[in-house]
Amino acid sequence: MIEHKVTEIRATGVVPGVVAEEMERALSSASQDGWVLQSIQPVIYNSATTGYFLLIFQREIA
Repeated sequence: MIEHKVTEIRATGVVPGVVAEEMERALSSASQDGWVLQSIQPVIYNSATTGYFLLIFQREIA
């Protein structure tokens, strides 16, 4: 059986370097718990005034 987890990273009003650092932290933290990145989905919300990245992880469970 496969389990999924979604983590959001806010990108609006944040410089790219900070977004990259937040992604790096999220990826490292998830991998320590056995999660594997499946995909990254950009999301524009509220008529393009707010942007996010959704990091979609999966792992097998027994």
